Amino acid sequence: MDHPHQHGDDDSPVDQPDLHVPASIHPELAAHSELYLPPKVHHVGRNVYCAVGWNLANITMIEGDDGIVIVDTGMNLQQGVDVLAEFRRITEKPIAAIVLTHHHVDHVQGTSSFVDVEQARAGAVPIYAHESLMDEYSQENVLIGPIMNARAIPMYNLALSGADAEGMNAGIGPVFGPGVNGFLQPTHTFAQELEVTVAGIRMHMVHVPSEAESELCVWLPDSRVLLSAEVIQDHTCPNLYTLRGAKYRDPKQWYQSIDLMRHWDEAEHMVLQHGPPVSGGDEVADTLRNYRDGIQYQHDQTLRWANRGLAKDEIAQRVRLPEHLENWSPWMRPFYGSVKHNVPAIYNGYLGWFEGDPVTLDPTPRGAYAERLVGLMGGRDDVLDEARRSYAAGEWQFTAELTTYLIRIDPDDTDARALKAAAFRHLGYAQINPTWRGFYLTGALYLEGSITGALDATFQFLGQARSAAGVVEALPASVLVEQMPVRLRGEDAADLELTVALEFTDVDEVFTVEIRRGIAETARLAHRVPHGRPIDATLAGPRAALGPLLLGAVAAATGLDHPDLVVTGDRDDLVRFFDAFEDVFSSYPPFFLR
Repeated sequence: MDHPHQHGDDDSPVDQPDLHVPASIHPELAAHSELYLPPKVHHVGRNVYCAVGWNLANITMIEGDDGIVIVDTGMNLQQGVDVLAEFRRITEKPIAAIVLTHHHVDHVQGTSSFVDVEQARAGAVPIYAHESLMDEYSQENVLIGPIMNARAIPMYNLALSGADAEGMNAGIGPVFGPGVNGFLQPTHTFAQELEVTVAGIRMHMVHVPSEAESELCVWLPDSRVLLSAEVIQDHTCPNLYTLRGAKYRDPKQWYQSIDLMRHWDEAEHMVLQHGPPVSGGDEVADTLRNYRDGIQYQHDQTLRWANRGLAKDEIAQRVRLPEHLENWSPWMRPFYGSVKHNVPAIYNGYLGWFEGDPVTLDPTPRGAYAERLVGLMGGRDDVLDEARRSYAAGEWQFTAELTTYLIRIDPDDTDARALKAAAFRHLGYAQINPTWRGFYLTGALYLEGSITGALDATFQFLGQARSAAGVVEALPASVLVEQMPVRLRGEDAADLELTVALEFTDVDEVFTVEIRRGIAETARLAHRVPHGRPIDATLAGPRAALGPLLLGAVAAATGLDHPDLVVTGDRDDLVRFFDAFEDVFSSYPPFFLR
């Protein structure tokens, strides 16, 4: 392919182009905000009420004879309080049960706004969920929580302000801010399906793995209302892959779950957990059919081209939805998911990262490759000149790619950073997809050096939220222990041998963590006595006191002084033990400088 703006034989330096990029928003993205704002309680059928717009996800109320059922509890305690106040304008009937449709934080972290811990533990207000919810919640928010939280900040535009944030939405709801976590564990779980009657409300809950493995839908036969959770993600192309990262979302399993919901063909209404409801039997049926077709098309065509040997980026350039689906507005428009970022995930889900060319098995390290390549292109100044020419020609992506090589050689190259940031702004402001937009614009601010403090502060706030007393008390003790090995500084612990027992006095469970030359092995003492070294020290206390230490939220030197903790053995051994694990929330990962 010819590039008319290449450097050629002209050795004269190129003037710095105007890097000021006026803030703007794609008009279709701006109009999408009308789905969520102003906040509104939608009355669906005879007894279902869906609160849309108070935060990223909806909260739904089903009114029964002598009580109400709450379906999902929102992002945080404040959303729960605000929405419950709206529901109390409709009915003062007591809360009889809670249903959590899946494990994502925007659906479960307002739970204690609706039921307190003691009520839940006593079973006075049952909390229904799929049996996988706790494992999935723990993995995303504890085991792999740090990197997912870090990537959520740009994905959800959390660090943007002023003109960059004006008129924005998150694709599946209004832009949100994190708040106080009120998550509570479910008290009643099931595997495949569960039929219950609560306050006279007949509910048929079914496991429908899709956007989340823990997903369940609820069929209300007496109201002919289908609560579709995020199987129908919202009025948008679904995120078959999310930019914050997540376990593989199997698109075949996803559209088969939609097919299962299509069996309730008498449905007159469908209530989503993002965005406004769908009403009318024909409209519900059409939405379910077209949505599943859009997912299947992406799945099938990705595998078709993979079987012909194309690499995932080549397939992403080639696959495009049929016109009747691509322009099915807003349902398959790329307000959240997009074909371009879904396709590589489908490829990886089936085939993994390797594309068949062994040149990628042991590549030259990024920095060394960039240095040699830039040298072949004439050196730093020539590459910068070519990047400026590309920028002036409106080739924003190529500008960003060229400057990336310069930044890999010298992360402090201010000219390259400024040029890449400006290219990112052009790319970001043009996006209909708010998650892409958020990454581009957050990356631009980072490259300009104007946001690093805000990113660190937001990241650390998210880290602190994971260690609040109420949160750690809602997690199984095993989760608090089993996340520790992935934080061990293996290279520094290569010669360390130390075994610590952890006694959780509030749940009467005991674990050991044995650091053995770069490995941290965990064991539950009730199951077996650990082999190897004897126990060097024991730390006992409730989860609320042990949790922050185990999660790396407090330093051992001060955390061990907690009045509810009891140390047996050498305190210095415990300090050495905890110091071997890193605090993964200490600073924001340098996504945009690698």
